[in-house]
Amino acid sequence: MSHPDAQNLEHYLSISRAVAGELDLQCVLNQIAGAVKSKLLNYDHMDVTVVLATDRSRHVAFETGVNTIWGEVGKHFPNASSPIRELLSGNADFLLTGDAWNDPRFHFDGASASPIFQANLHSRIHVPMMVHGEVLGALNISSHQKEVYDARDVAVAQNIADLIAPYFFALNKGEQARTSAIAEGAARGRERSLRLGALNLTEAMEAERLRLGMELHDQTLADLSAIYLRISQLADAKDPDPDELEQLMDAVARCASELRRIVENAKPGILELFGLTQAIEAQLERAVQGQDREIKTTIRDATGDLLDQSEDRIRLTVFRIVQEAVNNAVKHSGCRQISVELTRTAQSVKIVVANDGLMPPEGWRRSNGGVGNIRVRADLIGADIAFERNHDGDGSQTVLTVPIDLAEAQSEASSDLPHRLARDDIAQVPFEHRNLHVLESK
Repeated sequence: MSHPDAQNLEHYLSISRAVAGELDLQCVLNQIAGAVKSKLLNYDHMDVTVVLATDRSRHVAFETGVNTIWGEVGKHFPNASSPIRELLSGNADFLLTGDAWNDPRFHFDGASASPIFQANLHSRIHVPMMVHGEVLGALNISSHQKEVYDARDVAVAQNIADLIAPYFFALNKGEQARTSAIAEGAARGRERSLRLGALNLTEAMEAERLRLGMELHDQTLADLSAIYLRISQLADAKDPDPDELEQLMDAVARCASELRRIVENAKPGILELFGLTQAIEAQLERAVQGQDREIKTTIRDATGDLLDQSEDRIRLTVFRIVQEAVNNAVKHSGCRQISVELTRTAQSVKIVVANDGLMPPEGWRRSNGGVGNIRVRADLIGADIAFERNHDGDGSQTVLTVPIDLAEAQSEASSDLPHRLARDDIAQVPFEHRNLHVLESK
């Protein structure tokens, strides 16, 4: 990724924040569409072409702005018939045209070029999305007008493609794992094997999140530090605007801080060091910091730390669901109290995230990406999820129910639990410990 102009830095980072946590390729494109169009590149049609992980001779496309046959759900197309086949094959660094209607590169025998005319696409930019030196796909931006884009716009488009490529790579690999899991389930017996395949998918997705976290830490933060240094050096330039320089430096510092937070979310170290209860408490404290209202948080674990003895994938999925439910409550309910309670019966472990705020309408829950992520994660481990009004009628709650056989299925690492770091052995713990099972903060 080339170094962006300082004035565009925040726009690029807003794209990174928008796609973080999304589990669907179309959702990723929808999330970045507004930031790209309003701040970076105006367009009438934008789509992302993704080469299939299971068959690199074919691709699928996701569109925003205009719907064409390229983006029809469930359809795969051969790379050889794509108008951008030279880009997908790695034979072109980029494609730029002022009028795709009359550009022979897009029109050849067997080319799937009809949407260019049907959607009135003239000016077009096509740049590759690369991961590990291999073409993952392409970012494609089009306008109804002729001669709109130039070489500078190509550079901006390439920056966007470089930024989103790791996310599409991770989700593409997740889709590959899902396909393999379904095939495995059909071979071994549907109910049991689908559960195992879903757990394998969860593991693959979380492994990609960890990889992205490390890449953000090792690469993106280093790039931001270099940009910050260059901007600082502008202070010695002739007649610089001191106020502007100070604003730019503050903006970069805030971006670095935000990226560090994203990295920590991608690899929750507290979960491994201290267990689920303490990781949830730390998440509660982070979620309520900086809010314009005081939010009291409480966590109670009445299970005897049962989930800390379960498989790592189960424990991590429970943490992610609680994390999303807490964030939704803070952002959308207007609540002043949030509680997390873990209980068990002979049949299940129940995790309830409750708040005293407004309960969102059913339509909001269907359209909210975070709620969708919660449903997917619960399905992947064979757990049930419900969104209910609190029993006293005041506020709402997210209820996750994990079958007891999953909760009690111990991982190989569970035998090492007695050797985990004790909570009081580490001085740098970001919160005070008062009781092992009941913790409260104000």
